[in-house]
Amino acid sequence: MSASILWLIAGAILLALEAFGIPGVGFLFVGLGALATAITIEIGVLHPLAHISQFACFFITSAAITALLWKRLKTWRIGKGEGYSNMVGDVAIVGKGGLVKGHEGEVRWSGTNMRAILHADAAEALAEGATVTIIAVKGNIVTVK
Repeated sequence: MSASILWLIAGAILLALEAFGIPGVGFLFVGLGALATAITIEIGVLHPLAHISQFACFFITSAAITALLWKRLKTWRIGKGEGYSNMVGDVAIVGKGGLVKGHEGEVRWSGTNMRAILHADAAEALAEGATVTIIAVKGNIVTVK
């Protein structure tokens, strides 16, 4: 079997792992690197028996594709931090240990425990079980009052 076919199969397997197996690990980037290596062999840039050059091409193209696409795909996949604005205004319940201003605690919202901090205008401390309103969401921390 030719080297370009082997790289093509490797690329297809890696892309399938990304799509159907373990998304988010980076199989997309190395899969595209393997496909790029197969193409460079097919068009004659790399010799089919130059294995070290093929691996170098694979690693370099995988790294270049990762550098070009990582941040864009991450932003596309999880958004720019605005994706949870539907929580703002909802009610949550203060979790274990309560909440103290200046310290991170937890609240329970929609059946999920979430990291939380008290808003500057809130009381100094809230006891476990207190009802709060979500004022803002930044990353994975909610600000409550």
